[in-house]
Amino acid sequence: MSTRKIFLPLPHNYDKNNIFDYAEALMSFCKKYSKIADAHIVDFFTKNIWEEVIPKEWADAFNVEHMNENEGGITEEGENKFMNKMIRLASFCEYEEDWPESLKQFIRDTKELVLTREISINDLQMECEESIDKRILPGMNEKKLHEVRILSCLIAKLTKENKINSIIDLGAGQGYLSRVLAYTYNLCVLAIDTSNVQTCGAQKYQFRTEKSLGLSRKGKNEVDCNMKSDKLVREKKGGLTHVTHHVTSETLTTLISEWNMNKEQLNVEEMRSYELNKAVKDDKDIVDESCSVKQLKQDYNFLICGLHSCGELSSTMLDLFIKNEEMKCVVNVGCCYHLLHENEISKQEGLKGEKKCSFPLSKFFKEKNFFMGLTIRHLACQVPSRWSIQQELSIKAFEHHFFRALLQYILIEKGLVESAPRIGKLHHRSFTSFSTYCNAALKKLSLPLNSISQLESGKYYSEFKQKGFMRKIIIFWTLRAMLGPCFESIILLDRCLYLSENNFVKEVKCFGIFDELKSPRNMVIVGIK
Repeated sequence: MSTRKIFLPLPHNYDKNNIFDYAEALMSFCKKYSKIADAHIVDFFTKNIWEEVIPKEWADAFNVEHMNENEGGITEEGENKFMNKMIRLASFCEYEEDWPESLKQFIRDTKELVLTREISINDLQMECEESIDKRILPGMNEKKLHEVRILSCLIAKLTKENKINSIIDLGAGQGYLSRVLAYTYNLCVLAIDTSNVQTCGAQKYQFRTEKSLGLSRKGKNEVDCNMKSDKLVREKKGGLTHVTHHVTSETLTTLISEWNMNKEQLNVEEMRSYELNKAVKDDKDIVDESCSVKQLKQDYNFLICGLHSCGELSSTMLDLFIKNEEMKCVVNVGCCYHLLHENEISKQEGLKGEKKCSFPLSKFFKEKNFFMGLTIRHLACQVPSRWSIQQELSIKAFEHHFFRALLQYILIEKGLVESAPRIGKLHHRSFTSFSTYCNAALKKLSLPLNSISQLESGKYYSEFKQKGFMRKIIIFWTLRAMLGPCFESIILLDRCLYLSENNFVKEVKCFGIFDELKSPRNMVIVGIK
């Protein structure tokens, strides 16, 4: 199997022409430290994680017990200094020269083995010069605008290069990307989401945008046109249709087939507004009135895309690209790796019946029987490089982890639970003190509030913190989080290899497209037939 079609941002010390050497090295490293990666913070005390998971020479290097004796106990100043040190370790891989070589090599490898995440827009010689009309922007925050502006520019460039006018935006949500593609780049967009709430919200934004742009809409969704002289009215070629639809290879293939079949039969009189779900059911014209007839008749090629496609939606998208001849390009930015389904069904996930495998996808990783599990897939979403710019949040997160692990220890010791219950999200005011946290958690678990008294919780907190356990949790969490980008690199590499294993895919690229500090899931995969 050749990898000449894959262009990846490999670490500088790996040959870009031999991706499998890199894949082997990355996989070997991840397997070596899978015990750390697979350990859950909730079990820190109950499963003796510090002694069982952290190598002894590493634990000795951090010397937590000795620090306590020298400092006469843990002070707030000493604690903050220590936490800042761990944040710099996570963000910049800064370490002490007298640490053991195995620990220093681990830290170096977590940085040197991951796919380069820096923005690499020049990889496609993109020029994002097209400005987005402010009337298209409602609902977008700064982060979303950053993502949509850059990704829409990439998609528009690919459509020109590959003579594509029709876009399928899978998991379109509120339609931010779809609107820019339709009304800035004049593309014909079919925006699909499984949530009717999202679709309705997207349609409201759409009608509002069309009204402000002076784009008239016939039928029941008619919008008054007060800007008939607007340049956009005269030159409008694109269009946008939203639909609520549960997407599988079979259902989307049928939907596209209906859409294509009716393109040939269209004329100007037939271009009326419609309700897409009803049109599919009744076998009527499946086309938005705003897509030009000329464009639809000539265009049999599609680009399928997704901005932060949740969980297995990314693998579904790649599957659709591979299996459907009309899909000429795919542009995917994934997220929510914990929602993927693996070949081996983990007991901790409690899955019933067989689920379609969404990791691994490639023959390479399947043959290696590489398995992550739910805990590690959660870890793959960690971006420790952001800790330094979110220092206050990072410090709060350290304390929250300590709270949860200590609560679990108390719950088990008092016989209140037998395993680790899911507490769920708590209000930020629940973390003002450990006693407050305990009360909020007990209430969420439907346990009597007097199960853990305020005196008890305060005593546990003081005792465990003075013994250095909070520092141990911070060290463990930091070292574990540093493995996150390594496992994400494997997921991305697996998807790229899957595309490249198909002979009719002529090119596969993966690169950083967003500012990682603004958008942590910043890696895009591009496939071209």
